[in-house]
Amino acid sequence: MLKFALVESPFAKGKIKVYHLVIDNVDQFEAFEDSIEDKYISQFISITSSITQLSEYFKPLPHGKRRKLKGKGLENTGEFRSRDLRLYYLVLKESGYIICLGGGKKSQPKDLKRLKSLKKEILNQVSQHGQIEIIEKKKAD
Repeated sequence: MLKFALVESPFAKGKIKVYHLVIDNVDQFEAFEDSIEDKYISQFISITSSITQLSEYFKPLPHGKRRKLKGKGLENTGEFRSRDLRLYYLVLKESGYIICLGGGKKSQPKDLKRLKSLKKEILNQVSQHGQIEIIEKKKAD
């Protein structure tokens, strides 16, 4: 298997596709969710609601919940935000929204550097091998 794959986000119930990035068989969204302290759970739930709203394209997200990132190497990227949490995504014309990684407000400079690096690696894989494989989520028994 190639380094990157995608899995559909369970929070994206509408027409707009939103995927979680899977790196070496690890769902990055789930890894972020598992790392969140209990005191941030309500903020995390707010971010998942933003994903649902985005996918349904029913109405614009409230001001401050999502923004496009600016800067060299950050074209076609953005973040879902809460007071303390950030969820970074990449927009690929062929695939839709790809949630790449999550982090905290305090780790933002490091996270943006990682996002730039991931973007470069993902685009390299796409140029060499075509579309990123979409895998099915294994259902719990």
